[in-house]
Amino acid sequence: MEQPRRRGRTSDAERAERRNEILDVAVDSFRDVGFARTTIEGIATVAGVAKRTVYSYFGDKSAVFAAAVARQHAYVDNAGEGQSDLLAAAVDIVIALHSDNSIALHRMMIGEAVQFPELAAAFYESGPAKSIAFLEKILIDQHGQKAALCADQLYTLLLGEEHRRRLLGLTSEPTAERAAQLAARAVGCVLRSDR
Repeated sequence: MEQPRRRGRTSDAERAERRNEILDVAVDSFRDVGFARTTIEGIATVAGVAKRTVYSYFGDKSAVFAAAVARQHAYVDNAGEGQSDLLAAAVDIVIALHSDNSIALHRMMIGEAVQFPELAAAFYESGPAKSIAFLEKILIDQHGQKAALCADQLYTLLLGEEHRRRLLGLTSEPTAERAAQLAARAVGCVLRSDR
């Protein structure tokens, strides 16, 4: 049985948990009805919080969407300054971006991009651009400035045809073993081409 929320100040852990619960509900709504038909009120109702709680955590609906996209790219934030293992980073990217939630957000964004160009820009900045910059930093650290030119190609290879098949609903999430294979192949291609 779920414990009722206590009144008063919430801890950072409770805030983080509540934020993630709201984002889970939002991702489901974006996937099921799209951006245009998703409402803050609907998100709040399903999440069991007040509308003002959603607004206080995120601001508006576009910010909720951007936060959901950013959460899919959390491996960038979680890696910290010490991340230097290109293959481990590549595996994290494959796992995150081939996940059901990431695929749902990507599909929704493709469908809504023409109607909401500012949302498309936020999607790109919160997701792909952030990940490409992350890969660029690792490439520079491990292989020098010249290798950084390959960061966007590496990101593209990490998505690849497997990602397109995911978007089309032709395959399911890759296993950890399959994600490692996809990542190793992509990293190998990029590093061989950089010589």
